[in-house]
Amino acid sequence: MNLAAAIAQTSAPLFLLIAAGWLAVRAGYLGGASLDGLAAFVLRVCLPALIFSAVSEFPLHDLLDARYLAAYALGSLGMFGLVLGLAWRLRKMERGDAAVLALGVSCSNSAFMGFPILHQLLGPIASLALALTVVVENSLMLPLCLSLAQPRGQPAQPARRRWGLLLQTLRALGRNQVLAAIALALLLQASGLRTPRPLHDAIGLLAQASAPAALFFLGGSLAGTPLRRSLVPAGTLSLAKPFGHPLLVLLAMLWLRPGPSGLAAAGVLMAAMPMLSSYPVIGRLRELHGLCSAAVLLATAAAFGTLIVWVAALQQAGWLHLAR
Repeated sequence: MNLAAAIAQTSAPLFLLIAAGWLAVRAGYLGGASLDGLAAFVLRVCLPALIFSAVSEFPLHDLLDARYLAAYALGSLGMFGLVLGLAWRLRKMERGDAAVLALGVSCSNSAFMGFPILHQLLGPIASLALALTVVVENSLMLPLCLSLAQPRGQPAQPARRRWGLLLQTLRALGRNQVLAAIALALLLQASGLRTPRPLHDAIGLLAQASAPAALFFLGGSLAGTPLRRSLVPAGTLSLAKPFGHPLLVLLAMLWLRPGPSGLAAAGVLMAAMPMLSSYPVIGRLRELHGLCSAAVLLATAAAFGTLIVWVAALQQAGWLHLAR
């Protein structure tokens, strides 16, 4: 299957779910309180279940490719820090708002868009790339953002000394459900224990609900958002994500050169995917869900062009050989 067909086949259901959420809110079938409940369900229940399922399904040794983990983490942290610094220090935004914007350009829709496309293009290497990317995004990037982006109305504790902000962040990480899901999955992997089948299936059902619920919320958020005010910042995010993030990951991959063959290219393409589908749910913490929803919509629509650019570039450099 060619690239354009793979992207179309994967992204069409995403747009249908977004449209369903938009119609439900516009028709008055759902209101603001319903969206709040849906956001909490995705963020506190479905997302940890998804992460636990993704990590626990891969052997522990596959999750410990140090060079890939380091390269993807360096590229993602570099993009996160760049946007956080620009928004917080130069644009004088609140730290929590800046952290949400930084997450949007440094964390990809790896599970629901990245993996299906890469699997059709690259074959089995896509599974390993997904597992390693999930570890970086959900044990590092997502907890980092959630620890910095405290909900509005919840005052941050003042930093009484130079390391106060770091200590505050570490405390928040210790209470993070996403990090707890990662730690539990790795602990079970290391111990050789298996999740009982009924519990495994229940967690799997919750994990499967994550994508449709998040995309439905995205559409509902768009229904009440004045898009004209969001187009410029959302457009900036939707361009920075598919070009800036993979570029920094590419530079880190060139430095560290992870194996096996094709894994580095898969990591660059994972970084080139649009921001994660639950991004508007996270933006709700800072009342930025409208901007985040518009950014996801624009970035997903632009993925047809941006992914083709990256595939062509990687092929030209000899990094990428598409699966037959």
